[in-house]
Formats: sequence, structure tokens, C-alpha cells
Amino acid sequence: MRLFIAIDIPDTVQQQISQLYCNFHGVSWTPPERLHITLAFLGKVQKKWLPHLNRQLETINFDPFTLHCDRFGSFRSGDIWLGVTPEDQITQLHKQILDALDKIDMGFEGRPFKPHITLAYIRKNEEHLVLNVLENRRTFETLSFTVDHFNLKSSWRRPSGSLHRIEAIYSAQSE
Repeated sequence: MRLFIAIDIPDTVQQQISQLYCNFHGVSWTPPERLHITLAFLGKVQKKWLPHLNRQLETINFDPFTLHCDRFGSFRSGDIWLGVTPEDQITQLHKQILDALDKIDMGFEGRPFKPHITLAYIRKNEEHLVLNVLENRRTFETLSFTVDHFNLKSSWRRPSGSLHRIEAIYSAQSE
């Protein structure tokens, strides 16, 4: 099964983000219910590893924190994203997850960590056009939400896009 660890975006923020979407040739928007911030992409993992992985992720302790979605950008691939700040708390959570994975020798497909929400996939060289549309349609300066848990999720590729299922939820420490 394909696994990743992520922070899901609350429904209210999903709705505000989806109001930015519009018909634009060559743009494939991320369905609002699939919006998330990937903390670690594990790739294909055998089911027998799930109990070990779950035990390790349950050891992660973090306090709830608030993220702010405040800027648009794109990767060289053409993917359009909404960036989040502050990065310190989410970066610390990401590091704790990597340390937990290390303890059970579970590799993951890693890139440098840049916390973001992928909004759309487009053909290369058209990013600037979509970024301009998003800025013009923006009705908010900042979208904010509290992170009080993260999820272990499975993913299946379908012609209409990936399907995601929550396999486990890991909550922040109670205050």
C-alpha cells in the first residue's frame, strides 16, 4: 500500500481555497477534500509494517499550533501551492516524524521539506498565468487553522485522481 503522513486541511479552509478555483485550460485543481500538507511520503509499504509504524508515530509528542496560509508559489514541475507559516513548529513535527521512521529503519521518499498545500497541477511554463489568476481571485490575506493532529494515510491512483484514506490519527498533547 502507498502511505504518507499528512495534516489535513479543515473543511472551512478547504471551502475558502476552493473558491479560488476556476476554469483554466490545462489546470487540474486538487479536489478540496484532498487538500493536505504532506509531512512525509513513505511510498509503497507492506501491510505487515503498519503495527511497527503505528507504534512509532504514537510516540510523537507535540503541542497544538496554528498555521497561516499566506502566499502562492510554484515548483519547477509546474505544481501550484499555497504556502504556510510559521514553519518552525511544522518543521519540528516533520523532524520528529523522520526520527520516528529512522528508529524502525523505514526509509521514505524525501525531498527537502517545504510545507505547502498543493492546489493545482499544470503544464510547465504556465505557472505565472495561474499564479496571477489566484492573486486576482484572492478574497483573504491569510487563512489560519489549528493543527491538533496528523494522519497516516493510504493512497490509490485512479484515472480521476488519487483516493486517500485515513489509516490512523495521531493527536497533539492535551493542554
